[in-house]
Amino acid sequence: MRGEVREVLTQWLGGDVRAVEGLSEESLGELADALVSARKRQASALRSASDEALRQMPPVLRVTVSRILGR
Repeated sequence: MRGEVREVLTQWLGGDVRAVEGLSEESLGELADALVSARKRQASALRSASDEALRQMPPVLRVTVSRILGR
């Protein structure tokens, strides 16, 4: 698990991953869980914000913009 978590953290944190090298297995798992949770909340917030922005557009534009965004 540690290698897997370290790989994910390397992708997400880039060069800053050295800051977590001294963490225990348990702490690495908790950090990974916290980051996954934060990313899910962020994605949900962005989805809600974009949905609200689309509702503010006239229907004719809304359809076109939705297609561009892949919705």
